[in-house]
Amino acid sequence: MYQLEHWKKQSQILKQNKNNLAYKQVVDNALLIASAYESLIANNIIPFIKILKNSLLTRSRMSLSSANESMLQAIVENLLPSKYCIPELSLVMNGKKPKGSGRFGYLDIFILSSIGNNNIISLELKYISLVGLINGGQKNNFSSANELEDLGKILEKENEASVLKRPYSYWSKEDKKTNLTTIGEILNNGVNQLNSYMKTISKGRVMNYSSSGVFDKRIKITKSKPNKLKGFVILVIGFHRILWRSAEEVTTNYIYNKV
Repeated sequence: MYQLEHWKKQSQILKQNKNNLAYKQVVDNALLIASAYESLIANNIIPFIKILKNSLLTRSRMSLSSANESMLQAIVENLLPSKYCIPELSLVMNGKKPKGSGRFGYLDIFILSSIGNNNIISLELKYISLVGLINGGQKNNFSSANELEDLGKILEKENEASVLKRPYSYWSKEDKKTNLTTIGEILNNGVNQLNSYMKTISKGRVMNYSSSGVFDKRIKITKSKPNKLKGFVILVIGFHRILWRSAEEVTTNYIYNKV
C-alpha cells in the first residue's frame, strides 16, 4: 500500500513538472542508472562502464592531479541504487591471523539484485593516477593540468596491450616507499584480490574467531541451494580510459540480503 501511494505521489510530481528541464534531466539520469544496474546484475558491465565514463568526464581537469580511489569509490556508489549496494563489505580473510597482518579485507562494492533472485555482483575498484604514470615513465615533474589532460586523451585511444605495459609509480603505505609497477600488474593483482574476496564471501558469515567469511552487520546471510557469485575489476586511468576484467565465478550455498 505504501509503495502504491509513493508512486502516485511521484507520478503527480512528474506530471506537474513535465516541462521543467531540471526534472527531465534528473529522470533521464535515473533511468540510465537503473538500466545500467539491471545490466550489471545480469553480468553485462558495458552499460555501467559507459555511464561511469560519462560521469568522470564531467569532472574538472584541475582535479586530475588529486584524483584517487576514494574519489572513484564515491562516484561508483552514486551510480548504483543505494538500497542494493553495500560499500566496503567487511570480510575476515584469514581468521588465524592477527589484525593488521592479513586478517581483514574489504570488498569495494557488493551489489544485490532488486528482483528477489540471487544475482550478486562484486566490484573491485582501481584508480591509476596520471601523475603516477608520468613519474613511472621517469619524468619527475609535470607542467600543468593541461599536460595531464593531454596524456589522458592519448591513453583513451592507445591500444590496450600498450596501456597495460606502461610503468606506474605509487606510494605504498605498507612498504612506506614509492614502488614501481605496471598498469597490467595492478589489473592482474586486482583480479587475484577479487577472486580471494569472492571465495571468502562464498563461505557465508564468520562462525567463530578463527573462521573466515563475511563480518558485516549490514548483510543478512541464509543457507540456500547452490548459486554463483560473479564479479568485475574496474580500473580507471585518469578520466578518459577504463579497463575491466571478469573474476572467476564462485559457487556458494548462501543467499545474501541487505538488512
